[in-house]
Amino acid sequence: MKSTINSLNYLSTARFQGAEAGDFLQNQLSADIAALKPGEASFACYCSPKGKVLGLLLVCRRTDDFLVAAAADLLPRILERLSIFVMRTRVEFSAQSGLHVLGAGISSEPVAEESFQPGGLPLQYVFSDRDAAGHGTAFKNEELRLGVTWLNAETTEKFIPQMLGYDRIGAVSFSKGCYPGQEIVARARYLGKVKRAPVIVQVDEETSAAPSDSVEICRDEAWSRGTIIDSVAGENGGTLLVIVAPLEPESPVTGLKHNERLYRCATT
Repeated sequence: MKSTINSLNYLSTARFQGAEAGDFLQNQLSADIAALKPGEASFACYCSPKGKVLGLLLVCRRTDDFLVAAAADLLPRILERLSIFVMRTRVEFSAQSGLHVLGAGISSEPVAEESFQPGGLPLQYVFSDRDAAGHGTAFKNEELRLGVTWLNAETTEKFIPQMLGYDRIGAVSFSKGCYPGQEIVARARYLGKVKRAPVIVQVDEETSAAPSDSVEICRDEAWSRGTIIDSVAGENGGTLLVIVAPLEPESPVTGLKHNERLYRCATT
């Protein structure tokens, strides 16, 4: 069965090239970019010196360069910030406005365009000079259920990687060398100071709740406050939300309050 390819217009692409492009990305990002072989990909975090995630990146290694995808509204500021640290490093990078990011599920037939599967997840990211007609709602549903969330201008630089679950999708290496925020990210891991984590919630109906909104969720008849970091229309109706909330209790979410309205929901 052939994969269905959909447009992921919430992502944009940049190209990194030069003799030291890999070293530059290795020194700036949280994943072990040096371990990637041509044709391989990994998610990675770009963090502030305080360990807060500025954006999630998809880093794809090719033979002579790297393709990097990020949230469309964050990529320009990420590239601008990275440019400060180039100095004498032999690397060049720029946005690729003519290169589209598409999404495809894993199937028995590979897609024709250049594609990458990060971290063994059942997701294919395709880079093509042609956009796809289909919308990426089904693909984004799968992303969120697998823990892949994309920050935006409202949620950037508010959470460390573990609060977003990015360590679970291979976006953080705890054995590589230094990168911005590395000491704080590592300390949170080894001292057990991470008290919040992403919770995936299926709301039974459509809701106006959006990323960066503050909500309350009910677990074990107790209410706690959380922040929405990503959302998409549910495949079977309703809304799928990813909310950063307290780790405990770990019971299923049965209700959500947003703007004084109560919704029924279930943890997926």
